[in-house]
Amino acid sequence: MLGIVALSLDHWENYYRGGLLATCPTGTAGSYDQEVRQAWVDFFKPLAEDACIVDVGCGNGAVALIARETAAGINRRWNIHGTDLARINPTKYVPDGARLFSGVTFHPSAAAESLPFANTSVDAIATHYVLEYTDVPAALAEFIRVLKPGGRVQFIIHHHQSQLVDNANWSIREAEIVKESGVYRRLGQLIDIEGQVKQVVDKRTADLRSSIQTLKHMLQQAAQAGHGTILRVTLDAVQKLLELRKQYPATHVHKEIDRVRAELRAAVRRLKDLTKAARSEADINELKAQAEKAGFVDVEFSPQLHAGYHLVGWRVTARVPE
Repeated sequence: MLGIVALSLDHWENYYRGGLLATCPTGTAGSYDQEVRQAWVDFFKPLAEDACIVDVGCGNGAVALIARETAAGINRRWNIHGTDLARINPTKYVPDGARLFSGVTFHPSAAAESLPFANTSVDAIATHYVLEYTDVPAALAEFIRVLKPGGRVQFIIHHHQSQLVDNANWSIREAEIVKESGVYRRLGQLIDIEGQVKQVVDKRTADLRSSIQTLKHMLQQAAQAGHGTILRVTLDAVQKLLELRKQYPATHVHKEIDRVRAELRAAVRRLKDLTKAARSEADINELKAQAEKAGFVDVEFSPQLHAGYHLVGWRVTARVPE
């Protein structure tokens, strides 16, 4: 049964402030590439001069940027907009954003269920890993409201068997291993007793080394399966924090430990959002029925691949009757 995924908006906003264009899969330029990019290029290309395009749930504007680049490639001018529930600002946070997004209008704090556009004013709506996080019937009704007769939509939606979901589940488990190891707690304890009785310091040092060895061992196992990012990042962070304690007082290092742990918790929340939002074929069939009930026609869906064989989502297309 399709439902609303309660997003942790604060950590998504922090994620976007980091400046990354897209989540994944991404190419060397940091945006969607190969079949995923082509799916968007094919969707945009038929649009006429001065068409109005809205990238709903745009994040840092990856799909809006593909629309802009597609327009430039075929010498066409479109009115491109990006909306997001988060307080986005791609022109500020994405490197070279002012140039990349020249001519694109962004609308922060705009829900998919309540878009800032007049009735029948939009030619095409794009969403990439967005619709599955919304109140789907309400969002579809809003899309119908703002789209012109003949207007088209394309949604790329998380697939419950995709590589992205598999990676997310691995990373969630790795974060649990980090928590179970107590590595950050033991690091904090070692810092707190710096300069005390040697036997106590030695004991805390041995505890921390034990946690580090556990993480290294688990990293070896995860790496064999092509994973291990969370474990690798944690070991790197611990090493940097150990170096930091040689230069700064304990209070400063504790603040850095708290910051690193908060970032890990935020990453886990984001990954759990993703896994909850992923849809099975039965879910997509239900979405198709909801889209048809809302007034869309020619609703079609297919698996979306990347790099030839990696399953990364569902591709759903539909249009408003003329």
